[in-house]
Amino acid sequence: MTANTPARQKRKQSSLWAYNARVLVGSSYWLVVAPVAATQLVLFWSMATAVLASAARATRTIELLAPILCAFLCSHALASEEDGVGELVFVRPVSIEKVLLLRLCIIFAFVLAVLTPVFVIFAAKAPDFSPGLTTLAAVPSVLALAALAMVVASVARNAMLGFAAAGAFWGLDLLIGQYFNPLVTLHGYAGYVAGAEMSELWRLNKAVLLLAAGLLYLWHRRILTRPASPRRWTAVLRSAAVVLLIVAVYVASGAVYKVTYGMSHERELAHRTRIWYQQQFRGYGPIPVAWMFGPAFVQYVQAELRRGVPLAERGEQALLTRVDIASMQQIVDQYPDSAWADNALFEIATYTGRRRLQEPWIVTTYHQSGRTPRRIVVTEDVEGAARHYMVLADRYPDSPLAPAALEERAAIGLRLLDFDGARAAYQRLVTDHPDVPQSCEAGLQVAAVHLRSGDAGEALRAADVAAAVAPWDRRAEALILAARAAHQGGNDEATRDRYERALAAARDAIERATRGEKTPSRIPKGALFPAHNAILSEAESALAGRVGPPAAPPMEARIVGRVVVEGDGGSPTRVAIGATPSIEGPPSPFREGPAACAAVDANGRFELSAVPLGQYGVLAFALRVTDEDLDWRLSGPLLPIDVGQAKVELPTLILVPVREVAAAPVPRIDSGSPGFRTGTRGNRRGTTRRGGQGQRPARTSGTRGRGRFGRIAE
Repeated sequence: MTANTPARQKRKQSSLWAYNARVLVGSSYWLVVAPVAATQLVLFWSMATAVLASAARATRTIELLAPILCAFLCSHALASEEDGVGELVFVRPVSIEKVLLLRLCIIFAFVLAVLTPVFVIFAAKAPDFSPGLTTLAAVPSVLALAALAMVVASVARNAMLGFAAAGAFWGLDLLIGQYFNPLVTLHGYAGYVAGAEMSELWRLNKAVLLLAAGLLYLWHRRILTRPASPRRWTAVLRSAAVVLLIVAVYVASGAVYKVTYGMSHERELAHRTRIWYQQQFRGYGPIPVAWMFGPAFVQYVQAELRRGVPLAERGEQALLTRVDIASMQQIVDQYPDSAWADNALFEIATYTGRRRLQEPWIVTTYHQSGRTPRRIVVTEDVEGAARHYMVLADRYPDSPLAPAALEERAAIGLRLLDFDGARAAYQRLVTDHPDVPQSCEAGLQVAAVHLRSGDAGEALRAADVAAAVAPWDRRAEALILAARAAHQGGNDEATRDRYERALAAARDAIERATRGEKTPSRIPKGALFPAHNAILSEAESALAGRVGPPAAPPMEARIVGRVVVEGDGGSPTRVAIGATPSIEGPPSPFREGPAACAAVDANGRFELSAVPLGQYGVLAFALRVTDEDLDWRLSGPLLPIDVGQAKVELPTLILVPVREVAAAPVPRIDSGSPGFRTGTRGNRRGTTRRGGQGQRPARTSGTRGRGRFGRIAE
């Protein structure tokens, strides 16, 4: 008798499987027809649009189709015994939970079978589609939606009501689920494949769905064997309260997820931070979800300027939203310790830099080539913005927006010839925030300055910071600077290490560019290949022992001079010289070459101290004017300047508003003055606007026309 026991148990098990399969199929033929029909429609549609197939589209189809099919079948899992579930245990000697699990296994196997052709089509037509990973990603979605359908069907003792509840959630998730609550969306992995925002944590999304499925299954297990309760109004109210609680948790968890994601990505969002928060909370409409995060956050996202107030625009950076700066200042004053005070201060700095000035800046740059000087009119209060950026960096040094504030401060300094402010901001970036992307550019700039001044140790530290965070198209550039700094400091081991790494980084960059990869820094391929080939040549020569001795620190000179402005047009604020112009025109103290800047006092005098010896070919002035339409002409010696002595006294430079000196004689300057070379380019007679030498060029958006300038007097 014992020999027949295993065979008898096997027959009993197979008969149990057959019984449950017959119950599922026999209860309604729609349980088979509906899933097969839906799958075939999807299959035919996928075949018809195979040209448009993509991995993201295929993954989204599987993640949404499989759960709704399983929900439809699982809501009918116990439909045939919905009126007598309690008696099922006594009729057959098997647990009701085991019966339910067997039926669920049959349902899941059936859905997988009918979806197999869809998998085959997508695998053949959609590039980069992963059937295995997509199947695993769809399992939590299937379990969660199926458990929801079973719970509602068992509570209401109505299979179609259970499917309706699951279908309602499915439809909501299809339309706005990934926007409303990315934490419990059914197609989180598809969003990740498509590169959707807030989809990086799709694994957390699947874990939450698994947890929800487990809790729903335990709830279903508890109510499964209970007799149906009488339908009273108290039960209806209780059910309504549960539904409202679930909806509240759904909305609140989505809002918390969004704010958590935003706070962890503010460093990358930077100027888009407030707009991003507004976009994420605009979908909640009148629901006061923002109050969950305090009054400071509500005021931060709702600080809109009243209608009718004129707004300024800067160049191509249009004002994307209306911001009340006074309201932002109130956040900083009333909630200085709030998590949103630094955000408000950043907005104050940003929109201060977009307010129109009553006295604009005019930055004029003269080149040694004798070409028409470049004239940039700055009509916004960028100097005030620079002050606010530094307040943010000083008051909230750990803020994720502090690196962006320092980067903006450095850019404003270069724009207005404030080299000391730009250098200090870049140095703060390298020292206080060595692990942020902005430190790449800052490290390169600071390393070049220290390398020219002979401070090899600081140059090596800054270059190493840049190399650590540099993208692949700039890593070799940072490492070659580090190698030069180590060589100048006499550190042979560090020199060899940096040259070897620069060699490998240059080869990797050339290989990636050859494969057609998009450069993260948007460097044109026409510039990338020559630069990295030069790095390869330098690194190979250095590693072969063909590198010269460390360069001696450059000697420095002091330049003094005086600027005179004739008329009431304005007054010079800063003057700068440089060896070569930067991309934007004015000289830069960083990688473009040696440069120096000084402020001009009330008498027009300036002093450029600690200027490295050499030849300088760029001269620039930053002036504050009352009339931005004025054209300025430089009357005095033009560059190049050959700084070859300890002290160079420049003759008086005269800036003349052209409209006021139409026929006035141009002052003569001795071309043999110390510090200047004579040449044909420097000895030409100036022209005026009334002299018929051409009209002013047409103005472009955000930048005034350059105007026509006079040349150097004979």
